[in-house]
Amino acid sequence: MEKSAQLLEQLRSQSIKAVIFDFDGTLLDIKEAIRKAIEETFEENRIQADMNLTLQEIGTLIEMLQGYPLPKIILYSYDLVKKISAFEKLTFIKKILISTKIFSKYLEYAKESLIFPKTEHLLKTLSKKCKCDLYIVSHNKKENILFHLKKNDLEKYFKGIFGTDELPSLKPHPNAFEPAIKNYPISIKRNQFVMIGDMPSDIEAGQEAEFKTIGISSGVSDKIILSRQNPDLVIESLDELNELIKHEGTISKSTEKLKIKS
Repeated sequence: MEKSAQLLEQLRSQSIKAVIFDFDGTLLDIKEAIRKAIEETFEENRIQADMNLTLQEIGTLIEMLQGYPLPKIILYSYDLVKKISAFEKLTFIKKILISTKIFSKYLEYAKESLIFPKTEHLLKTLSKKCKCDLYIVSHNKKENILFHLKKNDLEKYFKGIFGTDELPSLKPHPNAFEPAIKNYPISIKRNQFVMIGDMPSDIEAGQEAEFKTIGISSGVSDKIILSRQNPDLVIESLDELNELIKHEGTISKSTEKLKIKS
C-alpha cells in the first residue's frame, strides 16, 4: 500500500497514538509577518531581491533562530547570514544589522499572526474520530504558543505543549520529541506517532525518530521542497488533511502529480 494511503488508514482506524505539530507555519500563519518584515527592511535599505526566494531563505533562518540561545546565534552568525542570496554583495556587518532588523520586526508582527482557518476542525477530528493524543513541539517560546492558543480557545486539545525552552535538543534532532513521548510504554511502536510540520527539518526530525511524517506547505517551504524530504504525505493545508481523513479519500490530485514529477 502506498505510504500516504497507509498513513490515512492508520489515522482512520485509530491506530495512531499521537500527532505532534510544529507551531509556526503549521498551526500559526506567519508568512505575512515574515514578508512584511522583509519588505519594510529591504525598502529602508534599498535592497532589491527575488521575494519568493528571500522569503524561503529568511523564513527558514527565522524558524531556526527562534530556538537558538544568543551566544550560539553570535557564534554562527557568519555562516547563517551568508546563506541569504539577497545579502550577497553586502558586508558582513551590514548583513548582521539587516538580519537583526528583520528579526525584530518579525517578532513584533508575529504577535498579530492568526491561527490557520479550520484548525479546530482538524484538532477535533484527530482527537475525537482518530482518538489521537495531540502535542506541539516548537522552536518558539511556550509563552508565545500559549498566547495564540488561548486567544483561539485551542489549548484544551493538546496533551502537551513544548517550546524551545523545554526541549533537550532542537529539530532536526529527534530528541526534540522526548518530552512528548517519554511517558508512553515501549510497546508503542514509533510508527504510531506522526509529525506534522512546514519545514524540511520537521520532516527530518520525524524520520530520524522513526515517526510517520506529514509536510504542510502553509509555511515558508513549498510542496516541492517538502517532497524532497520524502514525507509520508504532503498537504497544502490542515483542512486538506481533515477532509482526507473524514471522507476516506486518497491523496489529492495535486499531491499525486507532485509525486510523479519527483
